[in-house]
Amino acid sequence: MQWEWWVSLLVIGGILISFFLSGLPVAFAFLTFNIIGFVVFMGGVQNLSLLVPSAFASVTSFAWVPAPLFIFMGEIIFQSGLAKMMVDSVAKWIGRIHGSLSLVGIAAGTIFAMMSGSSLSGVAVFGSTLVPEMKRRGYQKPMIYAPILAAGGLATLIPPSVLTVILAALAQQSLGKLLVASFIPGFMLAALYATYILVRGKLQPHLAPDFAPPRVTWRDRMKAVVLILPLGIIIFLVLGVIFVGVATPTEAAALGAVGTVVLAAAYRRLTWQGIKKALMETAKVNVMVFTIIMSATAFSQVLAFTGATRELAKLAVSLPIAPILIVAATQVVMIVAGMFMDTLSMMMIFIPIFFPAIHTLGLDPIWYGILMLVNLEMAGVSPPFGLLLFTLKGVVPDATMGDIYRAGIPVCLLIGTLLALLLFFPSLVTILPQLMKGG
Repeated sequence: MQWEWWVSLLVIGGILISFFLSGLPVAFAFLTFNIIGFVVFMGGVQNLSLLVPSAFASVTSFAWVPAPLFIFMGEIIFQSGLAKMMVDSVAKWIGRIHGSLSLVGIAAGTIFAMMSGSSLSGVAVFGSTLVPEMKRRGYQKPMIYAPILAAGGLATLIPPSVLTVILAALAQQSLGKLLVASFIPGFMLAALYATYILVRGKLQPHLAPDFAPPRVTWRDRMKAVVLILPLGIIIFLVLGVIFVGVATPTEAAALGAVGTVVLAAAYRRLTWQGIKKALMETAKVNVMVFTIIMSATAFSQVLAFTGATRELAKLAVSLPIAPILIVAATQVVMIVAGMFMDTLSMMMIFIPIFFPAIHTLGLDPIWYGILMLVNLEMAGVSPPFGLLLFTLKGVVPDATMGDIYRAGIPVCLLIGTLLALLLFFPSLVTILPQLMKGG
């Protein structure tokens, strides 16, 4: 059936939205759409046979290997208790200031993000370890839930991020450059979070009452440094070897996974039960991820066949406005979509639509990829359907969704601030990839 490209795009959007509203799981929603799409847009039932080789080719790509390895790293850190040890060590360095535990969460979240690609695990870890102590010290809800959402969400952007692996493969961009490019924006976001906590703690001290912690000597603090310093090995094994050009992202992911297991064993925190749980959780997540990847590939083929991606790219070039305004418009569209859609669905829909236009406009796809990752981080904490909001509700069942929604708003505003900075100062993203050896 031959339709105008814009009619096809509206029909595709309408079908997907109806599936999402029906409550059908994302993977099955896209699989069902792909069956309909191949029949309606690509010539009939006989072309359904094309789905099989398309699905097989999409998940047998070598580019996907880092994803399960990064997930496994996060699960080992979570199951072994290394994350809690890290929180306790960081707490020894935060002095007697308003919001000290909130700052502990941001600092520990930054370190956790550099060793784990899972934001869900981050929210679960910090929600279960820090929230009870925050409540005991008299912290009010705005200074409890917002920092936890912020700390956990950092794993979306700070490498190694599983979403970065998926974005790189779907958009056919260099994973190494994307991982390195996200380093500065990730730390900028952590700094924005810390600044927000310090300023709000100063202006509204009743939200985070002063607390006289047990006396911590410099000897105790140095012991804490010695305790968490080996974690830096994992960071170097993943990011350092990519930056200096001695390993590919896949090799770096393998090094990181092995290093995490060895480190957990060295801390005497590795158990067979922990390994079993980590492997099972990794398998569960990967089944979901690879099902969505299969669906994303077929979805891109349907879009390409209708001519929607090609015509949208042409439209973007023909518009009499500056390319930066087109990029800004795509980010606004994603911000609105992020209020109602999960991050993987957003990637599946927007990558095949937006990236061809970015290429046609002659803009840096690595820069645009980082903008998209920042937007995906905002989607995770955007009311009403941000996935991290419900994760926090799961680990803190006595919190109301209203309290969690209100906590998500300042986090979204801070992420939006970073998005604006990266939009108008692209060098914040591009400087490190340009310095990469061989990059």
